[in-house]
Amino acid sequence: MVKASICVGVATSLCAFAVAAEETASRYYLGIGEPDPDAWQIMIENPTDREKDMGRAIETIGGEMISYFWGLADGKNYITVRLPDDPGMVQAMYVSRLSQGVLKDYTFIELMTSADMVDALKRVPDFTTPVE
Repeated sequence: MVKASICVGVATSLCAFAVAAEETASRYYLGIGEPDPDAWQIMIENPTDREKDMGRAIETIGGEMISYFWGLADGKNYITVRLPDDPGMVQAMYVSRLSQGVLKDYTFIELMTSADMVDALKRVPDFTTPVE
């Protein structure tokens, strides 16, 4: 139930911002982080809304925080962001999260809008090779 609620929230948030993202050269990403025990201790000792801080950090690099959720059943955090279309910057941001040493696991997935998927599907024949 919790995972379904997160997915609905993420999907709703992404749809709401799809038009804005198409106006600028940007891409959507889903970050899934699993804090390590030290990170949990830091959060317990200093319980603050980390979405605000993360949102400000994303804004400083020209991006936008769309959503920030915690999975109650798995202890992971799920964030969706819109970032400038700059692969080098996205790679550096990903590595910086890993190098901070407070995550046991971190996944950063590029998402595409439904309209972008239609465009990708239309191009599939250009990349299909005959089966021998």
